[in-house]
Amino acid sequence: MFQYSSKSLFSGVREEFKILFLLLVFVAAFSITNLAVQAVLFVLLFALLFVAGYRDFLKLFAGLIPFLLLANASFVLFLADTGIDLVHFTLVANFRVLSLFAATAFFTFSTDIFALVRMMKKAHIPELVYLPIYILFRFLPEIEKDLVEISSIQRIKGITKRQPILYIESIFLPLLFTVLQKSDDLAIAYYLRKKRETESG
Repeated sequence: MFQYSSKSLFSGVREEFKILFLLLVFVAAFSITNLAVQAVLFVLLFALLFVAGYRDFLKLFAGLIPFLLLANASFVLFLADTGIDLVHFTLVANFRVLSLFAATAFFTFSTDIFALVRMMKKAHIPELVYLPIYILFRFLPEIEKDLVEISSIQRIKGITKRQPILYIESIFLPLLFTVLQKSDDLAIAYYLRKKRETESG
């Protein structure tokens, strides 16, 4: 789902433009409250993703559906008595999330993370900024693989999407622990690297 492809139609576009595009989409997605405009943004982004050569839409939606269901249930639960138009609010929120995921998928699909880091280093952007971005995009595919494995294990156990609450819980809790473990490993590796650099310098 979040895997770079050199075959992407936009892989040759400069990283600066792709970063600017991503930022503009994020600003637009969060600032637009009109449902029709959000829907148009969503359609345009998915069309762009398709034109870029991305074809894993089923995986993208499969990863999003549990999250959206949980978010929508939360909206109904916590905002029912607030006087907010829940249908409009929920649809706008869903389109917003879908647009953000589409933009992120487009960015990761068409951007070589190593080229991105090189560009940031040349621009003298601090390591504090580009290192988290590198880690995020480097390990998103790993997290995706973990998600697939966890889903397969839960299916073997007989936990399916027909039991949505149990399914979400059985997927996201193990995934959370896996992500935390990976983050611990990364933190230790980074600490040791910095320690070696300090000792050798």
